[in-house]
Amino acid sequence: MQWIAPSEKDHANNQLEKRLWEAADQFRANSGLTAQQYSGPVLGLIFLRFAEVRFASRRAALGGA
Repeated sequence: MQWIAPSEKDHANNQLEKRLWEAADQFRANSGLTAQQYSGPVLGLIFLRFAEVRFASRRAALGGA
């Protein structure tokens, strides 16, 4: 399996991604968590990004918008 980032993103996706990472940074700064404890939420965000890319590729293959 090979992960390929989408070549184009629309403005809404860029804004959402930026807000998610800002929220993750804020969470880390104010949570008092260690780096090891913080890995769970970050890995969750990475997985969601992976799922988004996979979904977009499948949608395109099926002729979706």
